Amino acid sequence: MIIRLLSIIFALSLLFPCLNTDAGETEQEVISIVEDKERTIYEYRHNGVLIMIKVQYKNRRPYYMVPADGAAHYSDLSRKKHLYPQWVILEW
Repeated sequence: MIIRLLSIIFALSLLFPCLNTDAGETEQEVISIVEDKERTIYEYRHNGVLIMIKVQYKNRRPYYMVPADGAAHYSDLSRKKHLYPQWVILEW
C-alpha cells in the first residue's frame, strides 16, 4: 500500500515538475552561518537581499533581529541603521 502511494506521488511529481509560470527567473536563497564559541548567527538572504537574522546562543532560545522602524521583515535589513531583538513567545 505504501509503495503504491509513493509510486503515485513520484509519477505525479514527474508530470508536474514546476508550477512556476515565470520559468526564466530563478530565485536564489542563501543562508550564511557565522559561528563562534558562544553563539551562531544565521543570515537569510533571498536574491541577495538580507531578510532575516537569527542569533542562537548555546543553551538558550534563539532570537531574531528586526528593524526598529517597524518595516516589513522582507525588506533589506542590511540598509537599516537600528535592529532590535525579537523573541518567539509561543509556537505551535
